[in-house]
Amino acid sequence: MPVGSGDVGKGFGEENKKKKRKLKLPKKGLEVTLPLTITVDGLAKLLDVPNDHLLRKMQRLGMDKLASNFILSNEEAADIALEYDVVPIIPENKGPELYPQPIPEDMSAHPIRPPVVTIMGHVDHGKTTLLDTLRCSSITASEAGGITQHIGAFSVELKGGQNITFLDTPGHAAFSAMRARGANATDIVVLVVAADDGVMPQTKEAIQHALDADAPIIVAINKCDKPGVDPSAIHEELLKHGIQTEELGGDIQAVEISALKGTGVESLAESIVTLAEVLDLRAETDILAHATVIESQLEKGRGNVASVLVKRGVLKTGDVVVAGTTWCKVRSMTDDRGKAVSSAGPACAVRIMGWKDIPRAGDMVLQAESEQKAKDVVGNRTEKRSNKARLAALEAMNEDRRELNNRSEGSREAELAFRKAAIAYKKGLRKKYPTRGEFMLSSEPDEDAKSEDASKEDAVAVVPVVPVVIKGDVSGTVEAVSSALKQLPSKKIKISVIGVGVGPVTESDVIMASTGAQGVVIAFNVKADKKTLSIAKREGVDVMGFRIIYKLLEEVEKMLVSRLPPVLVEAIQGEAVVQQTFDITMRGNSTTAVAGCRTTTGSISRADKVRVLRSGTEVFVGAISALKNNKHDIAEATKGQEFGMSFDGFEDARVGDIIQSLRYSEIKPTLE
Repeated sequence: MPVGSGDVGKGFGEENKKKKRKLKLPKKGLEVTLPLTITVDGLAKLLDVPNDHLLRKMQRLGMDKLASNFILSNEEAADIALEYDVVPIIPENKGPELYPQPIPEDMSAHPIRPPVVTIMGHVDHGKTTLLDTLRCSSITASEAGGITQHIGAFSVELKGGQNITFLDTPGHAAFSAMRARGANATDIVVLVVAADDGVMPQTKEAIQHALDADAPIIVAINKCDKPGVDPSAIHEELLKHGIQTEELGGDIQAVEISALKGTGVESLAESIVTLAEVLDLRAETDILAHATVIESQLEKGRGNVASVLVKRGVLKTGDVVVAGTTWCKVRSMTDDRGKAVSSAGPACAVRIMGWKDIPRAGDMVLQAESEQKAKDVVGNRTEKRSNKARLAALEAMNEDRRELNNRSEGSREAELAFRKAAIAYKKGLRKKYPTRGEFMLSSEPDEDAKSEDASKEDAVAVVPVVPVVIKGDVSGTVEAVSSALKQLPSKKIKISVIGVGVGPVTESDVIMASTGAQGVVIAFNVKADKKTLSIAKREGVDVMGFRIIYKLLEEVEKMLVSRLPPVLVEAIQGEAVVQQTFDITMRGNSTTAVAGCRTTTGSISRADKVRVLRSGTEVFVGAISALKNNKHDIAEATKGQEFGMSFDGFEDARVGDIIQSLRYSEIKPTLE
């Protein structure tokens, strides 16, 4: 063996051993606790593996978040961790919670409860008038414009002693979500259809809500007292929408009534009672209370108030209840007539006071054993909602980081290409010294692209945005108004709802609206005091008050239209042809170009703008600087008349050019 060959072999072996050194991986079965979110780099450190190795694992899993700064949810991180044979642990944030008690299989031992009946139908078909007749009160008179603005819950005792709880839902298109809540909280749906109007858009929507909620339907054909109406046509029309009444061989009852005169209303009540008996509606009274928020609002002198419908158990004054992310120790309760009550059983609708915050309409209300339990449950739910919002924002954050990474990668590649070209120049392999612009990648747009993008951004920026704060008397109404405003056409001008709330308009609402140009506060069934209105005037904020939803939408549309620039309509008043061109000497020895023309159609007016067309292509649009006939200034050149004209800022008129006289008129813009 040659001298030193052993040393050489030994060195080579050590070097090879280093190259083949096995990658250190996490211990199999190792338990790893994962947070709610974690970056790719953070997960690599947690698992103690190189970043590039982790990224390859992610690629094999089909993930597209292939960058160290991308954020992973704990579920995504768990999938990656499993690839390394470790045990991912996601802490279960169960925390304290309240759940409704299971419904017993046998309800026969529990008492019968009154039915909950929802009155649904199209706007102005007589829903509230029907309730008014049943209740012998004046509900409609208290509703703005005779149109129900939010769900009203009323208990009615019939002549036979039976009790029925009625829910009256709005019929206007803006209140779709409130109708859905009404259908889901009900046992029976009474579908009111006006005999003189038939099945309308909100009637169809109410039918769908009732079918989705699997609620039995009774049809009340209203306004049958009007001359010339044909109730039988309503049966046929309903059949087209899946409602087969008994008259047409179906199993859905239909009662012809006149809510205004009371005709047939007793028959309708009897039909409801009969159907309720068939359904055998029962509820437990010996369990913790379980209810649903029908509506909620901020009342002066009473604070946060919520109308709730008790579904199971008995709710009493002093009980502690939780709804969504707020809780309440029931300070007092009143029925639908404003009478104080100390308890409310199943199917009773009451207004309860004592809420820490305003609950949302539709929230489930559950009784807690103590105030501490209620506080713990609310804290747990608030944390869960916050975590859910963080997870929802992940994708947007990663998209921003992806764009940033692409730009950085493009910059690195462009810089590398530039340096190679510079080296090639020094070696004589390139004639011209490079510029960095030559190596700009597609990820970095060139000037034309930037200019195009900028013009697109400018085009978008031209659409004005009106910041709006919405205040209302109840949460469901605020929700409906906000939803309706967002559905208005937005191609020319947009509404941005920057704040919503229940209660009167406050100074902070005005300040919030004033952050944008010409902000607006919409007050629905609430008012602003003089001081707030004074601040609004100073800040240039328009406070618009309404009591009727369709009036609100009409006025808001008018307001938006008033903020659009007028539409200019162009009309061609006449045409002339250039027959010759020449220069004339003006004072100070300056010359100006003159076009000798003849009017071919209409007239050419000195006051109008003109367009110069050459071979069908526009070459100039502007004002006339002079219009003369035989050296005399004229105001107008009529058909067949020859004249000379010069233009303001244009001296390149040629023989054969067509001159069009333009007049513009303003017309009122539209949102579409």
